[in-house]
Amino acid sequence: MTVGSIGDTKRRAHVAEPVISVKKDKAEWLALAGISLPFLVGWMLVSPWRNVPVIDDWVYAWSVEHLLKSGELRVIDFSAIYPVTQVLWGAVFAWIAGFSFGALRLSTVVLAVCGCWALYLMLRELGVEIWASVLGALAVAWHPVYFALSFSFMTDVPFVSLASLSLYFYVSGLRRNSRQRLWWGGLMSVAAFLVRPIGVALPLTVLAGARWGRSTASHVDTHRDEAPYGLNVRQVLIPVATAMAVMVAAWVALPRVIGPLEWASIRLGWLRWVFDVPPSEYAGANLNVLFVSVFPFAPLLFGGMTRWRSAILAAVLSVVMFVLFALFRHHPPDPLLNWQTWSLQDIASRAMIGGDLKPSAWSARIMPTLRVIGVMVVSALVVGLVTRLTRMPRGALVLVAFTILNLVLLNAQWLYNDRYYLVLAPALVYVAAASLPSGRLARTVVGVGLALWAFIAVTGTRDMLATNAACARLASELEARGVPPSEIDAGYSVNGWRLYAHPENLPPDADRRYEVPFVTSKRETTYRIVMAPVTGYDVVQTQTLPDAWWQASTHVYLVRRQD
Repeated sequence: MTVGSIGDTKRRAHVAEPVISVKKDKAEWLALAGISLPFLVGWMLVSPWRNVPVIDDWVYAWSVEHLLKSGELRVIDFSAIYPVTQVLWGAVFAWIAGFSFGALRLSTVVLAVCGCWALYLMLRELGVEIWASVLGALAVAWHPVYFALSFSFMTDVPFVSLASLSLYFYVSGLRRNSRQRLWWGGLMSVAAFLVRPIGVALPLTVLAGARWGRSTASHVDTHRDEAPYGLNVRQVLIPVATAMAVMVAAWVALPRVIGPLEWASIRLGWLRWVFDVPPSEYAGANLNVLFVSVFPFAPLLFGGMTRWRSAILAAVLSVVMFVLFALFRHHPPDPLLNWQTWSLQDIASRAMIGGDLKPSAWSARIMPTLRVIGVMVVSALVVGLVTRLTRMPRGALVLVAFTILNLVLLNAQWLYNDRYYLVLAPALVYVAAASLPSGRLARTVVGVGLALWAFIAVTGTRDMLATNAACARLASELEARGVPPSEIDAGYSVNGWRLYAHPENLPPDADRRYEVPFVTSKRETTYRIVMAPVTGYDVVQTQTLPDAWWQASTHVYLVRRQD
């Protein structure tokens, strides 16, 4: 080979390197675009502009409405938290588009997309392949609880999204030896704290990923393909301490600036009873947490079982678990609990409306099969976790710490509801995505599972909004006929917005703390909107719910109290 040919070879190599980088960057941008598609498609399918509240989002919507009208940042006394970040974020959208629950949903959807992007980028930092990282982010996007709450103004998705952004900056900062990224992570953690106070756990997770010995970092902001993880505890202590100090200052200042919250004090008071609950009850509750929180990631975890060795190990573990459950519990825990956010009955609507609605007959028939699937999913998680232990990058310790701290907080506050388990998603999606084999069969299994989840998420969310809209419409029609608003029980969410958030609709001498039907009172009103006919009331009108497909009921009933 001549000197000239060697020079040509070097020049060709020098030219080819940027081309590879450009292709890689293009693939990353295409991945981010693909991750946003579920929310774009969802926005077109679920009719999100319906101006009705869902679950508790009327509590936080009141703060946005009050801010736009008066210019003052306040939190309604029914709230147990100070969601300052979310209120300010939602106010931007409501100021541009006009106040409505539709505008507030749009603000949450934008945060939901950012959260899934952050999870994808975090997986890439942890060494997960592009295609597996995309599937991991899509598994969160199509998670029926995450998807449905993205089309609300609840605090769950904003908190998880901001926490995911914080975790991404912390993981990438440790991996790239970039203290600047740790400061960005601290900023995001403070923003998450100002949605939910459990964000206090975020800065502490950095300590788990930092070295406890002498620093080995030779330079800052290394290339993604290099992973020295050289920052030690002393080097990360200032960003961590600063974020914690801001949180403590906010914790002290918010009650004085905005006003104290009775429910916040009540929740703090619950801590005194933590050790009064028997360990056996905590064990049973956390077993349910495990099965309920892992089940939505079944598509990813089953994709990991397309490797025959993993499948055999998971099958053996499943048999062992079945035997243990048969001996000590009669049957495994239900992976979908009735009347939580996502159940076999619906997504987040029917439990918030009156009437003694029973679980559907088909859901009772299918539950034994779901229990079997639940055991298989948990077994797949255990196998995936064990196989990752020896190959887990140091940055993954941040996720481990975040999961452990949130489990402690979840148990301390008895927050046993599937929407509170969304904080466990970053760690679960990492284990599941990192365990995916690269074969076509794995991608097919994951794709089929995500398609099923997408169907449930879209139809469930559309029904959630339509059901609340039907209740609000019936209540408005009664009011137009001269019925006092306080004599109409339209369900928890609609009553909360019409009567608690707007007490001018109550009688002049009424106290909303004790006299809002369904919300703070059990008083029987003249008219009720219910999911099933009730004793002592005559059915006046039956309203079909055309968006109900697989849900437990397809009608709501307007009933009038018998004289």
